[in-house]
Amino acid sequence: MNKKVYYNSKYILITSDNVQQSGNQLIVNTSDLDDDLLNERIHKFIQQNDGPDLILISKNVDSLFEEIKKQFKYIEAAGGLIEQNNKYLFIYRLKKWDLPKGKIDAGENPRQAAIRECEEECAITNLKIIKELPSTYHIYPYKTGFALKTTFWFLMTTDFTGNLIPQTSENIEKAEWLDEAAIKSVVINNTYPSVLDLILVLLHVKN
Repeated sequence: MNKKVYYNSKYILITSDNVQQSGNQLIVNTSDLDDDLLNERIHKFIQQNDGPDLILISKNVDSLFEEIKKQFKYIEAAGGLIEQNNKYLFIYRLKKWDLPKGKIDAGENPRQAAIRECEEECAITNLKIIKELPSTYHIYPYKTGFALKTTFWFLMTTDFTGNLIPQTSENIEKAEWLDEAAIKSVVINNTYPSVLDLILVLLHVKN
């Protein structure tokens, strides 16, 4: 399976497919790179804010991803896309629409962490996981360097009927149920690229 790792609005696509040049992209066959050259490519990608997307072609996507992870502080998180009566739960944080999620604590598995984080960030209960959704990946500044985060996502339902209470200590201003029309008109134009990928997968399946 391909992996798309976002850094701001750019991405690194790790793929085993043949890729045709499209737009602002740098396509690299990793069979031509040793570890030092791969590290150099990743470093250059991060330093060039207006540089091209980086397409890395490899026979083994998972193995290459493991190598790339070594250049970063690696963090795992989990979250949920929660559905109730054809509406979905979104949070508004740091001027962006997002989905409830957070880091996986020691001793937790992704499913446990996803439920806990959704409960904490929105004061919601009675969550039931329906299925696992595609994971997302992104790079961001972390202390004196950078972190690479994998977020495990789950489609959930609930019969919760109480008031949603945003966790303000986590900079969450709002927690709201939004229908598809609101998602298309409001969220899609003001969310993170990795979350947008997840939303588009959902809308494509439903439509």
